[in-house]
Amino acid sequence: MDAIGGIKTAYFLAGTITTTVESDDGEVNSITGTGTWYEFALPKDTAFFSEAINVSNANGTVFYQAELTIVLQKLSATKRNQILLLAQNRDLRIVFTDNNDTKWLMGLSRGAVMSSGTIATGTAVGDLNGYTLVFQAQEPAPTVPLSADLGTIVHGQAVNVVTNDTVAATTTTTTAAPEG
Repeated sequence: MDAIGGIKTAYFLAGTITTTVESDDGEVNSITGTGTWYEFALPKDTAFFSEAINVSNANGTVFYQAELTIVLQKLSATKRNQILLLAQNRDLRIVFTDNNDTKWLMGLSRGAVMSSGTIATGTAVGDLNGYTLVFQAQEPAPTVPLSADLGTIVHGQAVNVVTNDTVAATTTTTTAAPEG
């Protein structure tokens, strides 16, 4: 009885993953590729993740459908432009940090996509003025945990921190020097 729900950050990769190294227990402990990870700090108690296990005994198939929902507060032109880019991308890799400080990699082999979203001004003064975005991935295996902090396991990829108020309006690719 030591877990809590919710998500506090989400990272979106503008680039590609070429290889991952997993430990025997299934955790990813190294990622190699090119591009930039963009971090979105999420408002408390607004984001969540779920994953359905889909089994067809008749067809002999199984796949895992992951779904991540995030909220970005306050409408802005910068956020609108970034959301447009996310919506057009058909091969996202997403890492999110839950409130237990575990990072999870979504869309590892087949990528993730934005499946839906809403843009709302709200009606009452206390209503959400912002965006609710839903991302989905269909994978042959469940979403995998990362064994360490994203910044320490990424090789050849920069990690840029982007706050909820200053969402990146650029998709310029930056490459960090490989470690080791």
